[in-house]
Amino acid sequence: MTPGSVSKDREALQAQCSDRQMEPTLSPRFITYVRDHLMDRGMDPSDLFLSCGLDIDRCDEFDKPLPVPTVCRLLEGAARCSDNSTLGLDMARSYHYEASSLLILAVVSASNVAEGIRCLCRYDRFVDTAIETRFDFDEHHAEFAHRTLANQGVEARQLNEYLSAFLVQALGTATRRQMPIIEASFTHADAGNRAALEAFFNAPVRFGTAENMLRFDSAFLRERFYTSHSLLHDVLTQALRTYFGSKHSGQGIVDILCRELIRVGGDEAVTLERIAERLAMSPRTLRRRLADEGYSFQEVKKMAREKRAKYYLSQTNMPLSEIAFELGYSELSAFSRAFRSWVGQTPQAYREHSATLLRP
Repeated sequence: MTPGSVSKDREALQAQCSDRQMEPTLSPRFITYVRDHLMDRGMDPSDLFLSCGLDIDRCDEFDKPLPVPTVCRLLEGAARCSDNSTLGLDMARSYHYEASSLLILAVVSASNVAEGIRCLCRYDRFVDTAIETRFDFDEHHAEFAHRTLANQGVEARQLNEYLSAFLVQALGTATRRQMPIIEASFTHADAGNRAALEAFFNAPVRFGTAENMLRFDSAFLRERFYTSHSLLHDVLTQALRTYFGSKHSGQGIVDILCRELIRVGGDEAVTLERIAERLAMSPRTLRRRLADEGYSFQEVKKMAREKRAKYYLSQTNMPLSEIAFELGYSELSAFSRAFRSWVGQTPQAYREHSATLLRP
């Protein structure tokens, strides 16, 4: 093989990797949760799963992950066929803990609420790549927020309500206490079930917010888990680190790293060490896995910036100058030159082309 052919192969590989869809996904365990909920109510879910293109028996947590629209379609379909507008809440109330994933077992085996939520935030990015989480607190109040990465037009109401309600239910089960919620909020519009939601959360509920969020008394973070099991927690978190930090997980490290770099934003100062810590792996492991896929950390940073630019241009109405600033460029002209070198089009031309593809 000549040096020229090596260079061309390398360029082709980089172009292929740069064009990966990296579609955000959710755990196949959602199949189990919906199936069990419907069967508990004497319903045969086979036709619903068939209409969603899902195999009702393929729900092991290491089966192929599910696209967000598929899970949302499954949940909304289950709500319709069971004539239950509060399906998400009811699924959370009747959750089968014997069917828990490794992650949920790791969460409830932690020592207290704060450690359980930290465990969820740290590892859910591997299990559910479509869910972004945020956990902040001060001496008075705490906030846990989540946002589902779904394209416009995907109905995620049941999913949003299930995820918030499940956390409340799980923490209440582990602490034997009702979570002292101050306010709950959701990204979707009010669907006429405000009263049911406020009764469940025992707090006011807002709709149409930027993220799904639970705001609660920070004193609750110190509540111990009666389900705590330090040995089990250590074993499970080590298993999660080992599996998701290995190439056998089926998740390419370039895709994982791109998603994480997109999450932290356009901070040029972000380091491999910082990202490795967020991914719960050592810097040495991250470097080795990148080398296995033929990439350096700096190359993936550039790739993540390109993907983030494409997302802003195709999925938002942000002005080009604002996009440039978000990506770390001091001038729009510098962003335009960089984008043209990546894609072969100006940012405006790319935006216009993307808009034509989205039209019915």
